[in-house]
Amino acid sequence: MLKKLPVLIAALTLPFIAQAKTYILPPPGDSLIGNVSYDYIKPGEDIKKLARENDIGYYEILQANPHINPEKTYGWQQFTIPGAYLLPDTPKTGIVVNIAELRLYYYPDRTNKVVTYPIAIGMYGMETPTGNFHIIERMDHPKWYVPQSELKEMAKQGIYLPKVMPSNPENPLGYYGLRLSKRTYLFHGTNVPPTVGRRASAGCMHMYPENIKALFDSVEVGTPVTIVDQPFKAAWVGETLYFQAVTPLYEDRKAWGGNYVPIYKKAIADAVAQTDAKVDIDWDRVRQMLVEPDGIPQPIGHVV
Repeated sequence: MLKKLPVLIAALTLPFIAQAKTYILPPPGDSLIGNVSYDYIKPGEDIKKLARENDIGYYEILQANPHINPEKTYGWQQFTIPGAYLLPDTPKTGIVVNIAELRLYYYPDRTNKVVTYPIAIGMYGMETPTGNFHIIERMDHPKWYVPQSELKEMAKQGIYLPKVMPSNPENPLGYYGLRLSKRTYLFHGTNVPPTVGRRASAGCMHMYPENIKALFDSVEVGTPVTIVDQPFKAAWVGETLYFQAVTPLYEDRKAWGGNYVPIYKKAIADAVAQTDAKVDIDWDRVRQMLVEPDGIPQPIGHVV
């Protein structure tokens, strides 16, 4: 069980169903926000709608509920909602994206708050880049300049797209976008909300329509954007050390040959290095979390 979790202080609520969550930043040295909860699929609904109602992504809800077959759900079936997160190991400023967990963290300027949203990222072979960028353009009802590769591929299927698609319900960019300094990459909406929380784009990061509207209304040109790949995070809550694990992206699993030991041990060692005290770590618990990562932070050690 999680303990000493910060309290949810507000929800940015826009029409439809997702509720983006705003949290007070934890004290200096601490990095845990949110809390785990439970919800039920209503009769006639499905896991995709449940994920959107709780503002989490599709893969997130699958990882937290490995015992459930997403194709065979039934009314009033209980789901774990993995709403607790360790903040990525980055400066707490601007927009931070952790592609490993398909999640965005926004630190509004001149506040002590953080807002977090699920996102979709690039498919294998069209990966979302990591690095330091900034917002160079705010796009209200953007046009879609259809790539030649897309025009050719759709034509093979007998679907002929215009070279430029105006803003409309069929436009895959949705109604709002934020262009990065690496110009071909955007945060934007989507005309297929169930793809949020998946690897479903050509490299851009798309969001639930209500979430991109909230982010668009808050973010200014020049806002820094940091994109990292951190499948394993370790951080302190008081004198308790927490660990969070998600399944690494396919290209990481391939590059590491399935050997995650150096990666997760470095994340834990970096957190331990923040204290001069001796730390007792439950390595058996860490290894168990890696057998079936559910994305939920758990205590793995404490100061002795």
